[in-house]
Amino acid sequence: MAFKEKPPRGLLESFSDPLWQRLGLVVVGPQWIVKGRHRGFDWMAIELLHRPTGFRQTIMTTTVFVVRLPRKSKDWYLPADRITPDKQVCVDDACVYAAALGEQPRVRTWRQWLDLAVDAAEEVIRTEGARRKENPQQKAERADAPSWNVVDGNLASIWLVAMAFFTFLNVMGLWQAYGDWQGQGAILLCHGSKPFGTYLQGWKAAVYAISLVAPLPIVAKALHTVTTRMYRQAFRLQLCVEGLLWAGAMVGMHYVRDALVQSVRQAC
Repeated sequence: MAFKEKPPRGLLESFSDPLWQRLGLVVVGPQWIVKGRHRGFDWMAIELLHRPTGFRQTIMTTTVFVVRLPRKSKDWYLPADRITPDKQVCVDDACVYAAALGEQPRVRTWRQWLDLAVDAAEEVIRTEGARRKENPQQKAERADAPSWNVVDGNLASIWLVAMAFFTFLNVMGLWQAYGDWQGQGAILLCHGSKPFGTYLQGWKAAVYAISLVAPLPIVAKALHTVTTRMYRQAFRLQLCVEGLLWAGAMVGMHYVRDALVQSVRQAC
């Protein structure tokens, strides 16, 4: 019969590429472990405390089931799509990991989780060396396969919320400018607390409108990146580059509009 034990010092560091690292979790530490043997494999359950994921504000606890493989090998492999928001299964060079992020399965369901992990272990043993026969295209496709993780979702949420808010303001400004142009043949910017404002015509009105539209293609590209590249290799770098380009365009276009406003002033 298995019992809870105090985790040994350096336990988490002893794993080469564990599940919590794949998911991008900030681990607080293991609370306890349980060891045993199931279907010929040594296993360990680790009660893991980690910092919140997404926008949650409380510390989360996840029970991770670890099945040790018979030997170390760089040829152990599981498809990246085994890591999903509901259930996460992966392998490194020595162990198979199985968990459901934020969940602590009841002891009576542990056999199901151990069966899941052992099934995966038997699969990686059975398919060991299969990747050696892959052609370059297959290797590239495997390396670029999507693998769910917490960081990508958080990063996409931050950038998209910011883009949505400021894009809404730009679109409203563009709509107002179009209404002014249709009604009076110029873009009017009057200040309620001051007796003067801005009356833009000709090329200055066109530049003002373009400055509101200019960041929109970058937003569209970022949306395309999120929908097609999320959870894939280099997604974070690509999204951050596009986000910084968008932020730079927003700031630059703001200064352009400010210069136009300062250049033409008259009584409102």
